[in-house]
Amino acid sequence: MEITVQFEAQLRHVAGVGQASLTVPDGSSVEDALRLIAAQFGSALGERLVAADGTAQRSVLLFVNDKPIAHAAVAEERLKAGDVLLLYPPISGG
Repeated sequence: MEITVQFEAQLRHVAGVGQASLTVPDGSSVEDALRLIAAQFGSALGERLVAADGTAQRSVLLFVNDKPIAHAAVAEERLKAGDVLLLYPPISGG
């Protein structure tokens, strides 16, 4: 099935695109999609999205169709065809 991935802020620069289509197997979780994105876009982006143990990095904010996805739910949150996965880097400032 196909989903849309939107990269925001610094992630857009690292990915080299603001948006991309991604084909994921039916029943894929958000975490599964992050691993596929990491494999497709290379290690510079992959390291920001996926930890060495294959789990989602805690620092990236994730949204599916504008709904925030808690880090604890990334392995259980299932994607559907046509979903939009928004990846937002950590916010800092002061």
